[in-house]
Amino acid sequence: MSLYTISSLASLPTIKKPAGLRIEESTDVTLLATMGETTVEEVIKRLANNHSAFVTYFHDQPAAFGWMARSKANIGELNHELILPEGNRYLWNFRTLADFRGLGIYPALLQYIINYESKSANQFWIIHAPENKSSLSGIVKAGFVYAGKLYTDANGAATLESNTLAETYRDILESMDIQVSDETGASCWNCSSPYLKKRKPECCCSTAGSECNSNVMLSMVS
Repeated sequence: MSLYTISSLASLPTIKKPAGLRIEESTDVTLLATMGETTVEEVIKRLANNHSAFVTYFHDQPAAFGWMARSKANIGELNHELILPEGNRYLWNFRTLADFRGLGIYPALLQYIINYESKSANQFWIIHAPENKSSLSGIVKAGFVYAGKLYTDANGAATLESNTLAETYRDILESMDIQVSDETGASCWNCSSPYLKKRKPECCCSTAGSECNSNVMLSMVS
């Protein structure tokens, strides 16, 4: 799993926005539950916990959505609750509906949220699964920069592999209870995190042509 970040002061790259695209903050719990394949109760809970939802419409048809946390959020894959410092935002649970993929909607939605919230926030964070190449492409196109490999260490703690940018934000990361470590991060989040609810039976390292260095799936059955 990879962590990316961007400052509200950063100059956003120019992207080509699809004609007929409209984006707005939404509190339509029925629409959000339907698009997110979740319950109305779950949507109400998120809104009550200071999360905001944004929906994109392509020629007036709901096409994509995403959520932004202002105070705290849970990364289920790491069994970790983020407590966001003042001025920090965590972007999560983004999805573009199948009929609207490949149009450049995702980076446009990310940039909209950054601009929308930039007067009250100074730093934005987002993660993506390493095998999700389309998500990575949209995050980078929007202007986010790589902050490091995020994984669960042997003690179950959320950990970020150290690099120059991670060290720059060490204080913020540690306030979010993410430790920065000089140890090499687990190469495969599917294999290394014991908290995944939807674990794939195969190692995502092998499918990417690399060697897994932290396969807990094997240790779980040994």
